[in-house]
Amino acid sequence: MLARITVPLLAAAGLVFACGPRTPSPLAGARPKAGADHGVTSHVMVDTANGTVRFAIEVANDSPKRVELTFPDGRTHDFVVLDSTGREVWRWSEGRLFTQGMQNRLLDARDRTVYDERWQAPGSGRYTLVAQLHSENYPVRQQVEFALR
Repeated sequence: MLARITVPLLAAAGLVFACGPRTPSPLAGARPKAGADHGVTSHVMVDTANGTVRFAIEVANDSPKRVELTFPDGRTHDFVVLDSTGREVWRWSEGRLFTQGMQNRLLDARDRTVYDERWQAPGSGRYTLVAQLHSENYPVRQQVEFALR
């Protein structure tokens, strides 16, 4: 008699446990960051030839597996130029419109992609470039100082 009650109760408890709400794991919300441990690396370049400054951020998948970069909207990257006092002089995304749709970019094993833009410098001086990759799962933010003569 006890077995007829216990077995269905245990089965129901197992079903409730398997399908019921769970406390989220602290690791569930963790997102990988760009870095060598995940195979995604980045490199920022500044080219100051011919009076026009060219900025580039190269994102490489150095791992043996394919990596998917996830972007919350159409803005995949951004470049910001700061003067020697830290004041923002130029922002690539300023005044631009971006799609609101989420997008993904697949990087095959040992593949790389480059995001580059040009800036017409107002004059000589010391500047800092802040390059950003707006990926949700592999965000990148790097600063590079450069001088124009």
